[in-house]
Amino acid sequence: MGINIVGQIERINGKELSYGDFAERYLAKNQPVVIISDLTEDWRAMEDWVSENGRPNLHFFATHFGKSRVQVADCDTREYTDQKRLEMSVTEFVEQWTNKNSIEESVLYLKDWHFVKEYPDYTAYQTPKLFSDDWLNIYLDNYQMHEDRDNFQKYDQISCSDYRFVYMGGKGSWTPLHADVFRSYSWSANVCGKKRWLFLPPPQSHLVYDRYMKNCVYDIFGEVNETKFPGFKKTTWLECIQEPGEIIFVPSGWHHQVYNLEDTISINHNWLNAYNLSWVWDLLWKDYKDTEESIEDIRDICDDFEAICQRNLAANTGACITCLDLIDSYLSFPDLSQR
Repeated sequence: MGINIVGQIERINGKELSYGDFAERYLAKNQPVVIISDLTEDWRAMEDWVSENGRPNLHFFATHFGKSRVQVADCDTREYTDQKRLEMSVTEFVEQWTNKNSIEESVLYLKDWHFVKEYPDYTAYQTPKLFSDDWLNIYLDNYQMHEDRDNFQKYDQISCSDYRFVYMGGKGSWTPLHADVFRSYSWSANVCGKKRWLFLPPPQSHLVYDRYMKNCVYDIFGEVNETKFPGFKKTTWLECIQEPGEIIFVPSGWHHQVYNLEDTISINHNWLNAYNLSWVWDLLWKDYKDTEESIEDIRDICDDFEAICQRNLAANTGACITCLDLIDSYLSFPDLSQR
């Protein structure tokens, strides 16, 4: 089943865009945009992480960050609603990438590396001013990720450490269809390499879910079961090709699927602020009520039913307890049950 691509994502020169204009045209209107100016040209990452031929400098990563333990997706193996995840060191990942010599070997994609939290003394980049009104990561900067990097890190709620990530993958690596965690905004900058993005506007989100709104289409270019997903054939998509050095803004609630057309390194942040906080809250409130209903039958035997609900909510949405505290504090609600 093919998809219906009806347009391209707008492209704009970031140096000609003030924060006020960006907020009015894209944050408030929840519209994606590709920023094509040289906002990334003075980043240390553009020098250290990229070889002279424009490809990832894998030797640099293995030499300087090789002991880091990272999550790596096997792009050829589905596991439940996502790709199968493996844990390995950066050195092991680089070795598997560079030694891949068979088309039968899996394509691996390093994802969700909390690089900034792990290496605070190495300033790989500066957050562009357009994205600096970031309530989420400023709040989470007070949390320590782990105690001892040299001993392969003792994780301390890694999902809560921050929402700043490094992604690294070879040509052909990809990410299945999804909307970003708890309807946050995200921005993604290509340090090197090229990506293809496919976007679905939020009013069509229901079309990629089953009738119960529980299961989402996994791969829009794969075999989509028309009986399970009867609305999928009605979807219309926007597309863009993101070049090296370009930054893409992903608004709240836009489902997207992404392909690396070349060997690629990207820097990605999820964040929220006043423009999307109400959407984040609405999603968490709905998910909270669904969670509460799903375990209602154990309410009478639980010592702290509310705590179980909130922990299940955190597990289901990817929002850690401290993130929920953050949203509560901004909205002045003492906890999710008191809305």
